[in-house]
Amino acid sequence: MTEHKFPFLRLPDDLRSKVLQTTEYLEMIAYSFVSKKAYSMIQSFRLPILTVRITMKKQPEIEVKLSAISIKFGLNMQENDEKMTHLNGLPVNVRVTYLNFENHEFSKKISTWTNQGKTVGEWIQHLCSISQAECYVADFLVRDIELDTPTLRKIFPKLRTVSVKFPQAEANENDITSAKHVFKAFLVDVKDVRLEQFPFQDNLSLQHIGMGNSKILQLYDPRNIRIDDLLTLNAESIFLKTSQVPLRDLNSFFKLWKKGSNPKLEKLNVMWEPTRNFIPKWKILMKGLKAKKSRAEGEVPMKFRIKNVRGALAEIRCVFFDIHLAYVQFTVSI
Repeated sequence: MTEHKFPFLRLPDDLRSKVLQTTEYLEMIAYSFVSKKAYSMIQSFRLPILTVRITMKKQPEIEVKLSAISIKFGLNMQENDEKMTHLNGLPVNVRVTYLNFENHEFSKKISTWTNQGKTVGEWIQHLCSISQAECYVADFLVRDIELDTPTLRKIFPKLRTVSVKFPQAEANENDITSAKHVFKAFLVDVKDVRLEQFPFQDNLSLQHIGMGNSKILQLYDPRNIRIDDLLTLNAESIFLKTSQVPLRDLNSFFKLWKKGSNPKLEKLNVMWEPTRNFIPKWKILMKGLKAKKSRAEGEVPMKFRIKNVRGALAEIRCVFFDIHLAYVQFTVSI
């Protein structure tokens, strides 16, 4: 905008504000970097930002979503093999990808910005504070970073969702330390926790994560998880995707729910891709539950109802599609 011949920066504040409000969101955000006064003016517009998603890896990304518009800022850092241990580094430049899906059409613009003289931490704070977003999300790739708890608390906004991703390779001690710092920084307030390839162990158990205030817990291909671990959780909704599920353990979980465990639980979804060696036998799952069948044998999905000691009803839906997908969905009636 500042390269135009039109003397935009010389306009009176009120007129400049009116002109800015006719521009695209990307131009407004660009203008917010000009000065503190420009930043305050953009703040006053209260841009309708839905979500700001921060992905912490060696090359961090910050995505700002406004309705049908997505603006992604890729912070291009100096290449090296070391983990990111602080947020004081200056990006070499910033790759900006603008996607617009308005009016059932699609447009894409890619540009390269300077680092605006801001560090990684300052980029995060700037884009998270130009307007109050409805939701702040952060993804942490623990193999790429090792940020201490005070740094995380100082730089990041109050997060609604935290995702912790381990590499497919075996986790090392540094990976686990990085994950612990993330949990210590955010677990008290975060409502939605997502874990990928998580290596559960004695000093990093499911109880450490589930005993916070999180309402939603999502587990993708966890390692060393036991269904029994789910019994102590406070989460209202749990999703588990795994390579295989011991139906006897799920059966035990439902029996204990009938006796009063997991009083806050509203929904449990367990999904896996069956193998030829593991084709689910629903009779094992339902053994001893005294469930009432609500759909005929063989129909998809099979449905059963059970009741606990508190009088709460729950429906269990069982689906098995050839060898492609199997899942158990447990839903408590409200």
